[in-house]
Amino acid sequence: MRIVLALALAALPLAAGASGLDPEARAAFRAEIRAYLLDHPELIDEVLAEAERRRFGDAVSGDLALIAAHRAALFDDPADWTGGNPEGDVTLVAFVDYTCDRCAPALAAARALAASDPGLRLVVKDAPAPEDETAARFARAVLALSGPDAYLRAQDALFAAPDMQQGTLDGIARALGLDPAAVADRMADPAIAAALAANRALLDALDLGPAPAYVFERSLVRGDLPEVALAAIAQTMRRKN
Repeated sequence: MRIVLALALAALPLAAGASGLDPEARAAFRAEIRAYLLDHPELIDEVLAEAERRRFGDAVSGDLALIAAHRAALFDDPADWTGGNPEGDVTLVAFVDYTCDRCAPALAAARALAASDPGLRLVVKDAPAPEDETAARFARAVLALSGPDAYLRAQDALFAAPDMQQGTLDGIARALGLDPAAVADRMADPAIAAALAANRALLDALDLGPAPAYVFERSLVRGDLPEVALAAIAQTMRRKN
């Protein structure tokens, strides 16, 4: 009867508008359904729960299709910083923006997991808002000029900086042992602009919203999570691999 009820609820709008039902038949059909639901109100929750389960299943399938469609750009872009275990069995991609308050803890959680999980590979994608690329361009310029260690230090300095004015960036560059003029020149590199645009396009294509966001091989995460939550997802990915 519960299956019949679910089907009846789903079919009710169609039945009401079907030309094969006269007004008297429609009224009788609705009265019978209403009477049964009044006698068994708990079935409404069951039907709604089943609908939500199916909706969630559809959403997961959609996420998997999106990840598969953009797999190379997500996990294997040579322009991105990659850390952790390069041969890890689970990859975590973190999208960050240095002008975003939530991105500092989001990246810290991802880094902490990479440090504590020997099987995790971490990819960081700079994905600033298009109207404020200055900090991300600076970080990418440092990565190109001085390598991954300087890039990590630049990230920390950018998150802690009071502003992204040229004087502030020049000071960060000097603290990293770099020539501010060389960094400024590299920030204008079209390849950096293209990389940032590609990362923003990925956020849009995956319907992740603005940074922060995370992507695992089988999961999209919108917003920031603590390390313990990321670790739980990583273990789930391992069980599904």
